[in-house]
Amino acid sequence: MSLRRRLTPRAIILCTLVGAFWQPVSISGQTTELDRFVGRDLWKDRLPKSEQARLNRAVGEVPKGVITEPAPWHIWKTSRDGLSRYVVLLGEPEVLVPGGSSACVLLFDGASKRLRSWCFQTGWRIDLDRASLEFRTDLASDVIVLHMVRFINGRNVAKEYFAVGGDRLRFVRMENDKGEAVQNEYVFPNFEIGIVPAGNTEEEWASMLESADRADVLSALVFLGGRHITEPRRRFAPEPAESKYAGLFQQLAGSPCIRELIARLSHSENEWIRQAALLAVRGPRDRLLQ
Repeated sequence: MSLRRRLTPRAIILCTLVGAFWQPVSISGQTTELDRFVGRDLWKDRLPKSEQARLNRAVGEVPKGVITEPAPWHIWKTSRDGLSRYVVLLGEPEVLVPGGSSACVLLFDGASKRLRSWCFQTGWRIDLDRASLEFRTDLASDVIVLHMVRFINGRNVAKEYFAVGGDRLRFVRMENDKGEAVQNEYVFPNFEIGIVPAGNTEEEWASMLESADRADVLSALVFLGGRHITEPRRRFAPEPAESKYAGLFQQLAGSPCIRELIARLSHSENEWIRQAALLAVRGPRDRLLQ
C-alpha cells in the first residue's frame, strides 16, 4: 500500500501546508538586511540613495571621527565555532591637510543585532587606501588588514592589522612598506593609531603576555612597544609633557615581571611576536629614532 493511501485526508492537507510554508521561513531566517551588502566595496561601488538609506538604518549611528562620521566601506560575513557574525568596517578618509583618517568596526550577530563597536584613528597624514578580511592560521583568527598611503611627511605606516575573534577586536600590528613592525605613537593624541587593550593592573597585562591567544599577546606588545613619554629637551609649546597612558606605561615598564615576560617573548618562534617584543624591550631614547 502506498504512503498516500495510508494517510487520512486531514494528514495529506497538513503535509501539503508544511511543505508550502516551511522552506520560505527557513530561508528568511538565514538572511538579513546586511546580506545584500556583503562582499561589496561600498566606496567604489556607490549605492543609490534608497539603498544607502537602507544600509545606514541597518548599520546605525557611529561617533564622529577626525572631522566627520566614518561611512560604511566593507561588510564581511564570517562563521567561526558555529556562530555567524557580520563585520562592518567604516572609514573616514583624510579630508584636510594637515589632518588624519579614522575607522570604526561594528560587530553584528547572525540576526543583524549589533554586539560591539570600536572607533579609532588610523593615522595623521596617513590615508585609507583599501581593506580586506583574512584568516591567519598563526593567530587562529580573522584579521582586518588596512592598507594605508601617506603624504606630506606622513609616517611610513603601510598596513594596520586588527584581529577579530571571540567577539573582540584587538590591534595586533602596524608595519612599514618593507613589512617591518613599527612603533605606535602615544605622545601626540593625533598620532595614536588603533585601540589599547583594557587593563589597569600588572596582573592583567601579565595575563595578556602569557595568553595562549597570540592576538592578546600582540595587542599588549603593540602598546608596550610604543612611545609614551616625550624627551623634555625636545618639548615644543603645544606638545604635552607625557601621553595620557604615561602612568600606566611607567607602572608596567617598571615591573620586573612584565620585563621578564617581554624578554622571553623576544625569542618567540612566532615572527610577529618576536618583532613586537624587540620593540618593547627598547629604552626611551631608542624609541625617539622611529
